[in-house]
Amino acid sequence: MSTGTLNTIPDSPQALVIGAGPTGSVAATVLARAGLSTVLVERASFPRRKVCGGCLAPAGIRALEACGLGERLHSIDPIPMRHLRLQAGGASSSLPIEPYYSLDRGRLDEVLAAGAVDHGAVFQDGVRATIKPDDHVLLEQDGDSLDCTPGIVVVADGLAGTSLREREGFDWVINDQSPIGLGAVIECPLDQDDDDSIVMRCSKTGYVGTSRLGDGRLVVAAAVSAEAIKQDGTQGAVARICREAGGDAARFENIQWKGVGQLTRQRARFAQGRILVLGDAARYVEPLTGEGMSWGICRAADILPHARRMLEGEEICEGWTREANRMLRTRRLVCRSICGLSRRPRALSLILNILGERPPIGWATRRLCWSSS
Repeated sequence: MSTGTLNTIPDSPQALVIGAGPTGSVAATVLARAGLSTVLVERASFPRRKVCGGCLAPAGIRALEACGLGERLHSIDPIPMRHLRLQAGGASSSLPIEPYYSLDRGRLDEVLAAGAVDHGAVFQDGVRATIKPDDHVLLEQDGDSLDCTPGIVVVADGLAGTSLREREGFDWVINDQSPIGLGAVIECPLDQDDDDSIVMRCSKTGYVGTSRLGDGRLVVAAAVSAEAIKQDGTQGAVARICREAGGDAARFENIQWKGVGQLTRQRARFAQGRILVLGDAARYVEPLTGEGMSWGICRAADILPHARRMLEGEEICEGWTREANRMLRTRRLVCRSICGLSRRPRALSLILNILGERPPIGWATRRLCWSSS
């Protein structure tokens, strides 16, 4: 769905956005809508298969609608998830939540990139971007290259992105005790999970979460301790979590897992010179379903005033970092609390046995949801 080749990209745009996932496409949309000449590039070729957490929190939904991408979001028929089902130690409880959207990440990326083009951005996929020490950017595609000197560079190329590899000051700081992230999309009979539920199977070595797509497939996202994978292998570690939670492990056999490495990490800095780093490319905290993607979208939706100040030559690193920390502070507390509890199956199963199928008043469980930025 690209709009041209390197020949169609201006060599001095006001904004160059690297990475056409939800974060990058929202940033490109916001900047282009404001009248800035904006280029969005993506290393992969679209359409692409994307195995990643497939849930979008209410805050992310609202941010997409506010920046003019709501119609694009709804065009892929996301499925509302209205319950969070927790399983641990053989106990289970279904908690009402403000609806999350379960969706196909590959399709979402494609329609949001198209939405950025709708609002005036130039988009080109199949482009490798490398930021040089002086903040100009080398773009490469099929043997051709372009030396680009943008006013600002927005880095949104995710955990595995390589655009910053030659730029000093943006090294990853990784928590070596954090779990390993795994993802897959699988075929699964419709009657095995509630159609409107995010299901989390919890044990002391990690958790396995699932949500249903509109075509009947199941999105699977897992966070598993590195020690468990070393001891039992990926398949064995996931099966063990499911058995200890009291669920059926058979459906997760013979899955082609995609790993994303240790989850809890952040860049040494989020901004410097002409560079702003967004979303997973900046920081990744062990998430509840929908947290990471929604955080990136919400940060991208707020990029315009910072981008304008950077274009005017202001130093914005401190303010950009402060706002990122403010947005995440409460959500990190919720995530750490729930993820920590998920690794204490005896305590969690006791709580679930008390709750049964009659959870507390809705306001308590709805505080689990990220509903605003």
